[in-house]
Amino acid sequence: MKQIRALVFDLDGTLVTSTLDFALIREELGCPEGIDVLTFVDGLSDAERVEAEAIIHRHEVEDAEQSVWLPGAQAFVKRCRDLEIPLAILTRNSDFSSRIKIAKNEIPIPYLITRENSKPKPDPSALHEIASRFSLPSEAVLMVGDYKYDLQAGRNARMPTCLVHYEGEPDYLHLADYKFQNFSQFHQVFFETRQLIN
Repeated sequence: MKQIRALVFDLDGTLVTSTLDFALIREELGCPEGIDVLTFVDGLSDAERVEAEAIIHRHEVEDAEQSVWLPGAQAFVKRCRDLEIPLAILTRNSDFSSRIKIAKNEIPIPYLITRENSKPKPDPSALHEIASRFSLPSEAVLMVGDYKYDLQAGRNARMPTCLVHYEGEPDYLHLADYKFQNFSQFHQVFFETRQLIN
């Protein structure tokens, strides 16, 4: 990890909790199992899309209002901020619901990219934009998340990837360059590595 100079975090399930019931959302949308929800909505007619987006918005806002920091994440972010390590959040959520989560939990990361202002993960466009904004090569930016879309986006952007908050052996484990079951483990390894090179 000694080459890492900036980090990009997923939001839900990575920094904060999420209680989104995707089975219920799919049911309300009429989205078949196995099809990405955002891809499904994008393929609807204009009128159907408006209705579908309202359903997703309702679920996301309810979820945002209940969110709390995941164990260890707040301390990790604070340490990064203390060391002036550039940070960003990249989420497939809406800007509106994401900002509720950020405000509610006082997440000190001002750089946010959502599905409204970039193609959603696993598309790498937003990660390229972030690396450019930080004036860093892709290999110096770590994509941190809890799900395959995060890791796929990192791989597509030629960035190192880090999986946190996982159990067992998910079928996307091979996409992660670094694997930690919690932020406490990640914290120890990441900052010990930085101490060794300083």
